[in-house]
Amino acid sequence: MVQLTAVFLFASVLTIAMGTPLIKRDMATIQADITNISSLLVTWDNDVNAFAGTTDGAAAIHDDSVALESAFNTAITDTQATSNFSTDMDGLLVLGQIENSSTILVGGLTQIAVKGANFTSINETSAIMSDLATLGAAATGLIAAIGDIITDQEVVAQATQLETTWSAAFGDAISDLQTGL
Repeated sequence: MVQLTAVFLFASVLTIAMGTPLIKRDMATIQADITNISSLLVTWDNDVNAFAGTTDGAAAIHDDSVALESAFNTAITDTQATSNFSTDMDGLLVLGQIENSSTILVGGLTQIAVKGANFTSINETSAIMSDLATLGAAATGLIAAIGDIITDQEVVAQATQLETTWSAAFGDAISDLQTGL
């Protein structure tokens, strides 16, 4: 009976250990993730702006979207493995870094909507809408995760506003593609 109890105890400890992140992340990791996302956003935006209705152009945008979604998901995981920010300045710094890329993201989404006919002409409208839906969930998910580790309520409100802005931009682009605007 003692050996059986020891086995159950070991299994319980192992289960708890596997559910706990081995490496605690920090603000520097989150900032590096956001820097990577910013770089990927520039590439995505360049491909969106260059898109002229070719399948190669659509494939480039898709590949960029997949890479961006992966980067956002990595940043979410890292953010969730981070302790709460110790000061409101930490939250403001990270949000400021994200806001610097916001115009690129929103501009790219606007261009996708404007170029909707180009996607339609090569039968890629559904694919780009699917990419935008998953990318939008990842992008706004990062902001929500950051909001979860901010302790100052005024800064949380800023994170919520940024999340709302991005969510609306993705929603508008998808809606415009659906209606053909």
